[in-house]
Amino acid sequence: MTGGGRPPTLSPFPARLRAAGVVGAGGAGFPAYIKARSRAEYVLANAAECEPLLKKDRTLLEYHPEKVFDGLELMMRSTGAAAGILGIKKKHEKLIRRLEEIAGTRKNVSVAKLGDYYPAGDEHCLVYDLTGRVTPMGGFPLDAGCVVCNVETLYNAALSDREPVTAKYLTVTGAVKKPCTIKVPIGITYAEAIEIAGGLKIRHAAGIDGGPMMGKVITDFNTLVNKSSGGIIVLPRDHPLIVKKVRSRPVFSRIGRSVCDQCSFCTELCPRYLLGHSVQPHRAMRSLMFAGGREKLHSEFALLCCECSLCSLYSCPENLDPREVCAAAKADLREVKTGFKNSALNTGRAPAPHPVREERKTPVSKLIRRLGLADYDTDAPFLEHDYEPRRVKIQLSQHIGVPCSPKVSVGDLVKKGSVVGDVGPDELGCPVHASIGGKISKVNEKYVEITA
Repeated sequence: MTGGGRPPTLSPFPARLRAAGVVGAGGAGFPAYIKARSRAEYVLANAAECEPLLKKDRTLLEYHPEKVFDGLELMMRSTGAAAGILGIKKKHEKLIRRLEEIAGTRKNVSVAKLGDYYPAGDEHCLVYDLTGRVTPMGGFPLDAGCVVCNVETLYNAALSDREPVTAKYLTVTGAVKKPCTIKVPIGITYAEAIEIAGGLKIRHAAGIDGGPMMGKVITDFNTLVNKSSGGIIVLPRDHPLIVKKVRSRPVFSRIGRSVCDQCSFCTELCPRYLLGHSVQPHRAMRSLMFAGGREKLHSEFALLCCECSLCSLYSCPENLDPREVCAAAKADLREVKTGFKNSALNTGRAPAPHPVREERKTPVSKLIRRLGLADYDTDAPFLEHDYEPRRVKIQLSQHIGVPCSPKVSVGDLVKKGSVVGDVGPDELGCPVHASIGGKISKVNEKYVEITA
């Protein structure tokens, strides 16, 4: 296996992760070798999977638990962590018993049970629930001595000495004939994944790429599966969740200015606010009202928003969009080079969790009903299949950092696992690999196409 240029400062395991193209598989796509070369006291395996309807992490733990724990131990050794903790919701009792048996055979590894609330998988919430530590405002889990990794990331890390990342676990659910979780080659389309799940049950469909809370609406099912994909939820195009998630900035701004009554529920239930962070969506909404017709919104109370969408999709009794307002405000603040560190909110005060945080956690069961997804809340069991795509398109940007440059040309023959794109040795990023063997049929700035 070839891995392109490697930064000379990388030790063997981080270099192995980089060469294999291992990135955060929970949605962020952060290169795993950066975390592996840091120093930490804890490595936390994020198995909360709190986005409603998604099952791919649970599936991996059911079928490949040993590999996940192998990846956890490798990350512990690399970071010098004294302990590894796998956090999973306590409702998975049978699976937890099996995981505890495996953890009992490993040194300094344990399983911790989480409540069935959203967003238990938010990394700041996970750090606090598993270690009792609060991540500093504007900081990262590493500032609290923790490295947080998704289950699939650790699984890929365990395999990185033998094979690069060429496949993805996905949940395909919603209005499909056979809701399921599948393993597919990276670079196929969601349309192909839906066909594996039996096809659509409805005519006028849209999809949510990722979970219903933080995922993005797609109307083109030719959207490509990449390393950070989590699943596709198919819904009618007129489903209220789809309609709300596609509101434009002029629309949600106009509605917010005219309707928000400053009840502050968006703030009172905000998971980061409940950890003591200075994020107050209702005050961002108040700024929206005072902004009048101006385009820009410079509310610093939005800076620490994690964009979990709880405020917009659950908390607000008026069905407004505090999350979108906060995201817009953060973008406007970036234009004037304002971040938390140089904001008025950065007083040096250490955050302290809210005294009633536990009582204000949002149960996933209530969230599913509020989202209008109760009819789609079904199991999505692992489906063994023999799908072999005729063509894949390997995106050159599948991670946070610098997009890859193509390393192949039209007409080249490649094997599964061959490097088809890479970044420079001193740039943030990872190579991307062929997920099937075949001939390079197209190369552009966005993807490399391989035809079997």
